[in-house]
Amino acid sequence: MLNHCNTPLRLLTCCLAFFLFSPAIADEEADDGSGRVDQLHDEWSKWVLKTANQVDGFFSNSQASETDQQTRLRAFLRVRYDGNEGTRLNPGIRARISLPNTENRLKLILGDDEDEGRLNDLDDNQQNISLQVRGKRETALKQIRFDIGIRRRDSRYQPYVRARHKKAFTTDGPWVAQMTNSFYYFTKSKFEYRGQADFDGVIGQDFFFRPTTVVRWYENNSSECDDSWCLDQYFSLYEKLRRSKSEAIAYDLEIYLRDKPEFDVFDAVLKARYRRMTKKKWLFWEVEPGVHFPSEYGHVATFRFTVRLEGIFGYNTTVDINENFMPVKAPWDQNTQSVE
Repeated sequence: MLNHCNTPLRLLTCCLAFFLFSPAIADEEADDGSGRVDQLHDEWSKWVLKTANQVDGFFSNSQASETDQQTRLRAFLRVRYDGNEGTRLNPGIRARISLPNTENRLKLILGDDEDEGRLNDLDDNQQNISLQVRGKRETALKQIRFDIGIRRRDSRYQPYVRARHKKAFTTDGPWVAQMTNSFYYFTKSKFEYRGQADFDGVIGQDFFFRPTTVVRWYENNSSECDDSWCLDQYFSLYEKLRRSKSEAIAYDLEIYLRDKPEFDVFDAVLKARYRRMTKKKWLFWEVEPGVHFPSEYGHVATFRFTVRLEGIFGYNTTVDINENFMPVKAPWDQNTQSVE
């Protein structure tokens, strides 16, 4: 048993050491006057913006100015150790390609969905590509986003279309409710539905709490649920830290219910997420220790540990530490609570 764990534990230790000491390494390079890391980052960012302009030119007869180009690409490397499944290494890219000449109508999305990224932590999401279509006028239809693209479903890649609507409900109380409904059609897996309900509340001056309920229905996707329905429940508590501009922390409880073959707890996860900036304004690392109770292993408590390194390339590469970490803008960074 010890021999079996030695390799993944050594790998995790090396990766964590790299994440923790990467700022020191970057400082040594800066002291030497080379700045190779920043120079390489700048070159890649210019390439990202140039490529985005070329894509924009494909959808338009004219080229937008450089100041209008706001494409950002997030590249990450994730290593996860699981007591049952061992160690996995997953690189990934997420990008929202800016198309200035068609900005009111088209957005090109690479990687996972903007809303489903954290809640649906699947490697397949990194293989998605879609074109988001929005209405040109301020009508009720403009609140509905339409997507066409390719996603992996039922162990294969399939073209799909999606209609998605999100609405926030403000009240006189301390809670803000938000509903999101998404309808999909896949060429092979047919119809899908995903409904999400969020309730946002600020607790005191240093905590933000969000319970989230997600219901999914599949017409033909046996790899998810044998009897079509899935129910996921999430509870996330975000705490304001002393250095809230450079570090963030959250505590999560996740419960997954599945009809496989009976409606029961498929897995439950208890974890913490800690994110911190490096000395580079475009680079941060994140650690996620946790324990989960998978049904396929008899609901036995299983240790899981994830480390992640992520950098931003393209336009405005200064990291907002809460971006893609908190579900809304940090309440302690604003006077009133608002929902994106």
